[in-house]
Amino acid sequence: MSTSYEQQHVEYPSRKRMGWLAMGAALFVAAGFFLMFSDSSDSGDSVISSVVGLVSVLFFGLCLCYSLVKIIKKEPSFVVDDQGFVDSSSYTSGGFIPWKDVENIFMYELMGQSMIGVKLRDEKAFLDRQTGVKRKLMTVNTQMVDATVSIAQSSLSLPLEQLYIMMVGRWKRASEEARTRNPLGKS
Repeated sequence: MSTSYEQQHVEYPSRKRMGWLAMGAALFVAAGFFLMFSDSSDSGDSVISSVVGLVSVLFFGLCLCYSLVKIIKKEPSFVVDDQGFVDSSSYTSGGFIPWKDVENIFMYELMGQSMIGVKLRDEKAFLDRQTGVKRKLMTVNTQMVDATVSIAQSSLSLPLEQLYIMMVGRWKRASEEARTRNPLGKS
């Protein structure tokens, strides 16, 4: 018999943070257009600035679209319950991850931003379920910080440290319950 401690904790994107992200992305899109269409006397500089401008417009245009969708949609960005968690907090979010698949949860800092890292037991199987660019970005992230899934503060309203404590508590509780149900470790 399983004891339910708390049904679930649901996080919605912070509209304020998403608004700031959208404004920043819009500025970089505008800067990209400026670089693409600015007049330069040197044709070599013109080609370089056009390429940088195009990359800026494409990348930050996607960021702008993503943040606007997150502002408009009323979908949770993160859900934690006794079975696992659902991560929809970023483009490279992991979806539903059961506690039994989690090997480790830790806090880390990358380029001045605190993040929660989740290392999965079967990382390869998880990455194989992802597609295209998302799989490549997750693979790069895994190589940089040894976390299959990374959760940033930007799409959450609860402070990251509190979410981390909640996740670790539920993960440990689920692991203990699994050991209690199956003391020999057999499946």
